[in-house]
Amino acid sequence: MTRHKRKSIKVNFLMNAFLTCSNFIFPLITFPYVSRVLLADGNGKINFATAIVNYFMLFASLGMPLYGVRTCAVVRDDRKKLSRTVKELFVISMIATALSLVVLLVMIEVVPKFQEYRGLLLVLSSNIWLQTLGMDWLYQALEEYSYITIRSVVFKIVGIILMFIFVHEHGDYVVYAIITVIGGNGSMLLNYLRSFKLVDRVPLHECNLRQHVKPLFGLFLLSAAWSLYANMDTAMLGFLSNDTQNGYFGASVKIKQMLIACISALGTVLLPRLANYFGNGRTKEFYELLKKDSSFIMVAGFYVVVFCIFDADEIIRFLSGDAYEPAVPAMRVIMLAVFFSALYTMLSNNVLVPQGKERIPTLATVIGLVSLTALEVVLIPSLGAVGAAIGTTVGEAVGALILCLYLRRDLSKMFSRENILKCIAASVVASCILLPVRGLVSDGGLFVRLLLQGSVFTIVYFAALILMREKFTTTVILSRLQKK
Repeated sequence: MTRHKRKSIKVNFLMNAFLTCSNFIFPLITFPYVSRVLLADGNGKINFATAIVNYFMLFASLGMPLYGVRTCAVVRDDRKKLSRTVKELFVISMIATALSLVVLLVMIEVVPKFQEYRGLLLVLSSNIWLQTLGMDWLYQALEEYSYITIRSVVFKIVGIILMFIFVHEHGDYVVYAIITVIGGNGSMLLNYLRSFKLVDRVPLHECNLRQHVKPLFGLFLLSAAWSLYANMDTAMLGFLSNDTQNGYFGASVKIKQMLIACISALGTVLLPRLANYFGNGRTKEFYELLKKDSSFIMVAGFYVVVFCIFDADEIIRFLSGDAYEPAVPAMRVIMLAVFFSALYTMLSNNVLVPQGKERIPTLATVIGLVSLTALEVVLIPSLGAVGAAIGTTVGEAVGALILCLYLRRDLSKMFSRENILKCIAASVVASCILLPVRGLVSDGGLFVRLLLQGSVFTIVYFAALILMREKFTTTVILSRLQKK
């Protein structure tokens, strides 16, 4: 048996935080440019095609992103078992990917709406087989976050360079789609080549594919519900509204996704460790890690959500330009979904999935999806992007509430009431200071206003947490001071 070298949680968090920051910084560079060049309708076309391809990517993945991490994390200290497990999961993924691509190609030929987006759908479908080939779940299970971060940042930089070289006109949305494939998933080819160093070759006759079918099916249902939920609003806008409204909604959704990635950064790196702890009966360490995760979500969640609601107008105009001002109401509404989504992700991915209870978040997601769909059918025709934002927010809240109700007896092990109350109090104090500051700097430049308002809110918010001796914040600060 070859024991896998365990990585430091702090190093993993820092690397994933750096990756998350890059996921925030790079869109700050690309999104304003692309929004102004492709305009709302061009971005709307890409959003719609991406939403459709994501459904087929879902069927190709079969729940593998979660199942692969959970399964490989448990056996990662035994190279022989790990190698056989990886081979089994990779074979299953390849079969599912081939079937998914065939169905997509047929749909492009027979569905009139898809034929309008033929070029985009064919380009973006490359993401399906690249994701499968990349086996990102293996690298997450082994906590190879340094490699994941460096690889991702390098390809993002390449994507940015290509974008500025080749995207110059309103009709360049297909070219931009090609560049997003290269920047987003081009590194999956490196993953595949590097995997031969991490695991050994295993003959197919030694594999037992059947043992994975039942648990994969359970996680596939969860992933299916997630994917339907995540893409339903964009798809429904495409059918019930128009590309322009989809572009407005896409502007607010991109910001939402960046913020969720920031808030969930710690939980992402904890997932392999949590699966390993629970799989080996170390429940005390399991709940200790969860409490750290929940504290981070509360501190970061209240901070970004409250500030972005107040400064939605400046943020949208800074990132997308004045033409996207109609997206401001949608962004303010959907910011509430950021908090609910981060809470749901923690309870689902980090609590229930490691325990093999994926049927609970599946049910919660389905109920949330029904709520979202019912609202959006009624609201989108008259409200457009705002109607989609309302439906998304209500759906996220319903899903999170169901998981909280199911886990109500264990919530005290994972959450601190004192932490939540102090974060709320700090948000109120920072908001009261921010409001008059907004009035004082209203005549300044857009960037200057954002910088000043963001700085004031940040300083007041975290100063309030420190003065109230909020445990998570003070612990992080003291640990940094002790190192110095």
